[in-house]
Amino acid sequence: MPKSRQPNRGPSTIRLLAGFAAAGLLAGCGTVEGLIPHGDPDASAIGLGANPPKTAQPGANPSEKPIARPVASVDINCPPVDVPGEGAAYRVGGADNQSVRYQFNIGDTARECDPAGPGQATIKVGVKGELVIGPAGSPGAYSVPLKIAVTRESDNKPIYSKTFKIEAASDGVTAGAFRIVSDPIPVPMPTFQLADVYSISVGFEGSGGGATPRHKRRHSG
Repeated sequence: MPKSRQPNRGPSTIRLLAGFAAAGLLAGCGTVEGLIPHGDPDASAIGLGANPPKTAQPGANPSEKPIARPVASVDINCPPVDVPGEGAAYRVGGADNQSVRYQFNIGDTARECDPAGPGQATIKVGVKGELVIGPAGSPGAYSVPLKIAVTRESDNKPIYSKTFKIEAASDGVTAGAFRIVSDPIPVPMPTFQLADVYSISVGFEGSGGGATPRHKRRHSG
Protein backbone atom coordinates (compact mmCIF):
# COMPACT_ATOMS: atom_id res chain seq x y z
CA MET A 1 0.00 0.00 0.00
CA PRO A 2 1.52 3.37 -0.97
CA LYS A 3 2.62 5.64 1.86
CA SER A 4 0.93 9.00 2.30
CA ARG A 5 3.08 12.13 2.10
CA GLN A 6 2.61 15.60 3.47
CA PRO A 7 2.56 18.17 0.65
CA ASN A 8 5.66 20.37 0.36
CA ARG A 9 7.26 18.80 3.45
CA GLY A 10 9.12 15.79 2.04
CA PRO A 11 12.59 17.25 1.42
CA SER A 12 12.55 19.31 4.62
CA THR A 13 11.52 16.38 6.81
CA ILE A 14 14.15 14.10 5.28
CA ARG A 15 16.87 16.69 5.89
CA LEU A 16 15.69 17.24 9.45
CA LEU A 17 15.80 13.56 10.34
CA ALA A 18 19.22 13.25 8.74
CA GLY A 19 20.36 16.18 10.85
CA PHE A 20 19.22 14.45 14.04
CA ALA A 21 21.19 11.33 13.14
CA ALA A 22 24.30 13.28 12.18
CA ALA A 23 24.36 15.53 15.23
CA GLY A 24 26.41 13.04 17.25
CA LEU A 25 28.55 11.86 14.31
CA LEU A 26 30.58 14.94 13.48
CA ALA A 27 33.51 14.90 11.15
CA GLY A 28 37.02 15.18 12.55
CA CYS A 29 38.30 18.58 13.57
CA GLY A 30 41.13 18.81 11.07
CA THR A 31 41.46 21.54 8.48
CA VAL A 32 38.16 22.47 6.87
CA GLU A 33 38.82 23.61 3.32
CA GLY A 34 37.86 27.26 3.03
CA LEU A 35 36.89 27.47 6.72
CA ILE A 36 40.29 28.45 8.05
CA PRO A 37 42.67 29.35 5.21
CA HIS A 38 46.23 28.21 5.70
CA GLY A 39 49.11 30.33 4.46
CA ASP A 40 52.69 29.48 3.68
CA PRO A 41 54.15 27.78 6.80
CA ASP A 42 57.44 29.63 6.19
CA ALA A 43 55.59 32.92 6.65
CA SER A 44 54.73 32.00 10.24
CA ALA A 45 58.00 33.54 11.46
CA ILE A 46 56.75 37.01 10.58
CA GLY A 47 55.97 39.02 13.70
CA LEU A 48 57.72 36.64 16.09
CA GLY A 49 59.77 39.48 17.54
CA ALA A 50 63.49 40.05 17.87
CA ASN A 51 64.13 36.72 19.62
CA PRO A 52 61.73 34.12 18.23
CA PRO A 53 61.91 30.59 19.68
CA LYS A 54 64.00 28.23 17.59
CA THR A 55 63.77 24.57 16.67
CA ALA A 56 66.78 22.51 15.66
CA GLN A 57 67.03 21.11 12.14
CA PRO A 58 69.75 18.53 11.29
CA GLY A 59 72.57 19.71 9.04
CA ALA A 60 73.47 18.24 5.68
CA ASN A 61 75.92 15.73 7.22
CA PRO A 62 76.51 14.38 10.76
CA SER A 63 79.55 16.62 11.34
CA GLU A 64 77.53 19.82 10.92
CA LYS A 65 75.80 21.47 13.84
CA PRO A 66 71.97 21.57 13.83
CA ILE A 67 70.56 24.63 12.09
CA ALA A 68 68.21 26.74 14.20
CA ARG A 69 65.09 27.97 12.45
CA PRO A 70 62.05 29.99 13.62
CA VAL A 71 59.05 28.10 14.92
CA ALA A 72 56.39 27.44 12.27
CA SER A 73 52.75 26.44 12.58
CA VAL A 74 53.59 22.88 11.55
CA ASP A 75 55.74 22.52 14.70
CA ILE A 76 52.76 23.02 17.01
CA ASN A 77 50.50 20.14 18.03
CA CYS A 78 47.17 22.00 18.09
CA PRO A 79 44.38 20.81 20.44
CA PRO A 80 41.45 19.05 18.75
CA VAL A 81 37.97 20.57 18.98
CA ASP A 82 35.51 18.97 21.41
CA VAL A 83 31.77 19.14 20.69
CA PRO A 84 29.64 18.10 23.70
CA GLY A 85 26.75 15.88 22.65
CA GLU A 86 24.19 18.29 24.08
CA GLY A 87 25.76 21.20 22.20
CA ALA A 88 25.93 19.64 18.73
CA ALA A 89 22.39 20.68 17.77
CA TYR A 90 19.92 23.42 18.65
CA ARG A 91 16.32 22.27 18.22
CA VAL A 92 13.20 24.45 18.49
CA GLY A 93 9.75 22.84 18.75
CA GLY A 94 8.20 19.82 20.39
CA ALA A 95 9.73 16.52 21.38
CA ASP A 96 8.55 14.59 18.30
CA ASN A 97 9.85 15.28 14.80
CA GLN A 98 6.50 16.43 13.42
CA SER A 99 6.40 19.32 15.91
CA VAL A 100 9.92 20.60 15.22
CA ARG A 101 10.02 24.15 13.83
CA TYR A 102 13.73 24.34 12.98
CA GLN A 103 17.08 22.92 13.98
CA PHE A 104 20.70 24.09 13.73
CA ASN A 105 23.38 21.37 13.41
CA ILE A 106 27.15 21.62 13.72
CA GLY A 107 28.55 19.87 10.67
CA ASP A 108 32.32 20.32 10.96
CA THR A 109 35.01 22.10 12.96
CA ALA A 110 38.57 23.27 12.41
CA ARG A 111 41.37 24.84 14.40
CA GLU A 112 44.72 26.39 13.62
CA CYS A 113 47.63 27.17 15.92
CA ASP A 114 50.28 29.72 14.93
CA PRO A 115 53.37 31.05 16.73
CA ALA A 116 52.96 34.62 17.95
CA GLY A 117 56.25 35.46 19.66
CA PRO A 118 58.59 33.92 22.23
CA GLY A 119 56.54 31.47 24.28
CA GLN A 120 53.28 32.65 22.71
CA ALA A 121 50.78 31.25 20.20
CA THR A 122 47.38 32.03 18.77
CA ILE A 123 44.49 29.65 18.16
CA LYS A 124 41.78 30.17 15.57
CA VAL A 125 38.62 28.07 15.74
CA GLY A 126 36.16 27.52 12.89
CA VAL A 127 32.69 26.00 12.90
CA LYS A 128 30.30 25.33 10.04
CA GLY A 129 26.89 23.70 9.86
CA GLU A 130 23.35 24.09 8.65
CA LEU A 131 19.83 25.17 9.49
CA VAL A 132 16.96 22.84 8.56
CA ILE A 133 13.25 23.66 8.74
CA GLY A 134 11.01 21.12 10.45
CA PRO A 135 7.46 20.00 9.59
CA ALA A 136 5.97 22.56 12.01
CA GLY A 137 8.25 25.39 10.85
CA SER A 138 8.20 27.94 8.07
CA PRO A 139 10.86 29.40 5.74
CA GLY A 140 12.83 32.32 7.10
CA ALA A 141 15.97 33.52 8.84
CA TYR A 142 16.81 32.32 12.34
CA SER A 143 19.62 32.84 14.84
CA VAL A 144 21.09 30.86 17.73
CA PRO A 145 23.93 31.36 20.26
CA LEU A 146 27.11 29.35 19.76
CA LYS A 147 29.93 29.32 22.29
CA ILE A 148 33.64 28.82 21.66
CA ALA A 149 35.83 28.16 24.70
CA VAL A 150 39.50 27.42 25.36
CA THR A 151 40.37 25.89 28.74
CA ARG A 152 43.71 25.19 30.43
CA GLU A 153 43.73 21.49 31.23
CA SER A 154 45.99 21.60 34.33
CA ASP A 155 43.51 23.54 36.48
CA ASN A 156 40.42 23.71 34.27
CA LYS A 157 40.83 27.49 34.03
CA PRO A 158 38.98 29.23 31.18
CA ILE A 159 41.46 31.04 28.93
CA TYR A 160 38.87 32.26 26.43
CA SER A 161 35.08 32.12 26.21
CA LYS A 162 32.86 33.93 23.75
CA THR A 163 29.28 33.44 22.57
CA PHE A 164 28.59 34.25 18.93
CA LYS A 165 25.24 34.95 17.28
CA ILE A 166 24.89 32.45 14.45
CA GLU A 167 22.44 33.32 11.67
CA ALA A 168 21.16 31.30 8.72
CA ALA A 169 18.18 31.35 6.37
CA SER A 170 16.29 28.56 4.62
CA ASP A 171 13.45 28.41 2.09
CA GLY A 172 12.06 25.35 3.86
CA VAL A 173 13.42 22.90 1.29
CA THR A 174 17.15 23.66 1.03
CA ALA A 175 19.18 23.75 4.22
CA GLY A 176 20.70 27.11 5.13
CA ALA A 177 24.46 27.08 5.72
CA PHE A 178 26.43 28.97 8.35
CA ARG A 179 30.09 29.26 9.22
CA ILE A 180 32.16 31.25 11.68
CA VAL A 181 35.89 31.66 12.34
CA SER A 182 37.07 33.22 15.59
CA ASP A 183 39.66 35.93 15.78
CA PRO A 184 43.14 34.65 16.78
CA ILE A 185 43.03 33.72 20.47
CA PRO A 186 46.36 34.49 22.23
CA VAL A 187 47.64 31.82 24.62
CA PRO A 188 50.94 31.10 26.40
CA MET A 189 52.94 28.33 24.68
CA PRO A 190 55.08 26.56 27.31
CA THR A 191 55.50 23.62 24.91
CA PHE A 192 54.79 22.86 21.27
CA GLN A 193 52.39 20.16 22.53
CA LEU A 194 49.47 22.56 23.00
CA ALA A 195 47.10 19.59 22.82
CA ASP A 196 48.42 18.62 26.27
CA VAL A 197 47.98 22.12 27.67
CA TYR A 198 44.60 23.33 26.37
CA SER A 199 41.23 22.00 25.29
CA ILE A 200 38.88 23.64 22.78
CA SER A 201 35.12 23.22 22.92
CA VAL A 202 32.28 24.53 20.78
CA GLY A 203 28.53 24.08 21.09
CA PHE A 204 25.14 25.73 20.94
CA GLU A 205 23.85 27.30 24.15
CA GLY A 206 20.29 27.16 25.43
CA SER A 207 18.11 24.56 23.74
CA GLY A 208 21.14 22.69 22.45
CA GLY A 209 23.22 22.87 25.63
CA GLY A 210 26.31 24.88 26.47
CA ALA A 211 29.85 24.35 25.26
CA THR A 212 31.37 23.19 28.53
CA PRO A 213 34.65 21.24 28.46
CA ARG A 214 33.27 18.48 30.73
CA HIS A 215 31.26 15.42 29.62
CA LYS A 216 32.52 15.78 26.10
CA ARG A 217 33.48 13.69 23.11
CA ARG A 218 36.84 14.45 21.51
CA HIS A 219 37.13 14.38 17.76
CA SER A 220 40.73 13.77 16.78
CA GLY A 221 42.13 15.71 13.91
